[in-house]
Amino acid sequence: MKNILITGGTGFVASHLVEALYQKGERNIHLTSYRDEGEFVKQFVDVNNIHQINLTDYQATQDLIAQIKPDEIYHLASIANVGDSFEKRKAILEMNTSLQLNLLEAIKNHVPNSKMLHISTALVYEARNQAVNEQATLGPDNPYALSKLVQDMMVHYFTRSEKLNIVRVRPFNHIGERQALGFVVADLAANIVKVEKDLAQTVSVGNLDSVRDFSDVKDVVDAYILLMEKGQSGEVYNLGSGKAYSIREILEILSSKANKEIKIETDANKIRPVDLPYLVCNNEKILKLGWQPKHQLAETLERILNYWRANL
Repeated sequence: MKNILITGGTGFVASHLVEALYQKGERNIHLTSYRDEGEFVKQFVDVNNIHQINLTDYQATQDLIAQIKPDEIYHLASIANVGDSFEKRKAILEMNTSLQLNLLEAIKNHVPNSKMLHISTALVYEARNQAVNEQATLGPDNPYALSKLVQDMMVHYFTRSEKLNIVRVRPFNHIGERQALGFVVADLAANIVKVEKDLAQTVSVGNLDSVRDFSDVKDVVDAYILLMEKGQSGEVYNLGSGKAYSIREILEILSSKANKEIKIETDANKIRPVDLPYLVCNNEKILKLGWQPKHQLAETLERILNYWRANL
């Protein structure tokens, strides 16, 4: 049975990935976690396979890869909050680039024949008013996206020059249960539930005119598994629904599912210094690989509301 390593394995997307892999019969799954104890994933993963490690520690990363000898590596670990990245620019750039280099060096040294799926972000693309494909101009507008672009270029180097087997995926917005606060849909849903429970009187919002491409996290992890199976080394795949929704439309759908009237107020502090007006996926390349999203947006938003109703 193959060894699977998921970095950042107790986070939002990784928790769904672990569950999906388990349902496919995978039992030898290892996770790295920096702080989170990973209570949810313990039902799918042996507690001894949850490795508390800081991947910015070069020797610890070398030792872990040498110990596990993974056949497949899903690399999700990074500091991933866009809003925080403006205030924590130096820390995010240093940490995301350091952990990336450490992991790639460890793979080269100990498991050069393994396959890695590197999770990047669509935020590496320059702003435009049409769906972006994999050949679109790169131009990150926030420190988090800049750090992910640096990671991308490291992967490009190690794939070309060191002959490692690495596939890159650039997901657009993905949403679902267990997503942390600080992300727009999670924030909107949680704040609506607070109004439902009389914990707040209004929902405060930032820019509602930005247009994004939202995918259910369950569809996203299905794509990750497909890319591990069929993705070509050195290639980049965009991952999104191909459908455009404004934040205003998302808020309207969520509000329509609330059990009381939701009052909205604008908070200037929630408007980011740079916020791309339009970011939507051209997903033709990954569709040709065989991926098809299964979940409708309204269904996903209903599940997210129910998650916060049970957890607030």
